[in-house]
Amino acid sequence: MASGFGARGSEGRCAPVWREFTKCVSEADDRSSCFKFREDYVECLHHKKEFTVENEVEAERARRNDEEATKKRESLLKEMWSFSWVTDPKYAPKEGGS
Repeated sequence: MASGFGARGSEGRCAPVWREFTKCVSEADDRSSCFKFREDYVECLHHKKEFTVENEVEAERARRNDEEATKKRESLLKEMWSFSWVTDPKYAPKEGGS
């Protein structure tokens, strides 16, 4: 897990963070003071916080795109209804269905 070697033989991306964490644990009187180092190491391994933020950004982007599409659709419908042939009674659908 924290051997220090990466997938291709070089130093792993999280090795420096692991060294900081282990140094803190070995030198600290209270291990709870090393919580931030541990948190950084776990984030380096799994990227959970990064993915959470990316998902929130993408959800907001999708929401804004949906709002823009709805506004565009409403304006097109409004424009369509302003054409005379749409509001002209002789082109209106007949009551009764057929």
